[in-house]
Amino acid sequence: MEDNSIVFDVMMPNFKTIDGVTRVSELLIMMRDEKINAALIKPRDKENTVYGIVTLKDIARKVIAARRRLNETHVYEIMSKPVLSVGYNMPVPYAARLLTNFNVSYAMVMKNDDVVGMVSLNGMVTQWKGD
Repeated sequence: MEDNSIVFDVMMPNFKTIDGVTRVSELLIMMRDEKINAALIKPRDKENTVYGIVTLKDIARKVIAARRRLNETHVYEIMSKPVLSVGYNMPVPYAARLLTNFNVSYAMVMKNDDVVGMVSLNGMVTQWKGD
């Protein structure tokens, strides 16, 4: 039996979008409280900039391993950008292939030019119903 899941079916609707000047220490509290592993960083100017992303892996590599202070580092200093985006109605296998080809674990989910969620490779795997 073929699975017809689309990204909308496996996305994380409870994603967090924050300002780039947020301190990493504040982000970690939010991530712990809301049980999320990544956060989108709002563009400063929607016309000329793009979203960024910070993951737990970014914090480990770019802050902790680099011996930077959590309360003195802003998320814009460690974020990755641009963030890959996928349409909400993209079939899950295509989304998984796209993220894998770009060697990223997360993507924004877009519907009518609005961010409606985030999708992760982990989420695709744990929610996959195919044979």
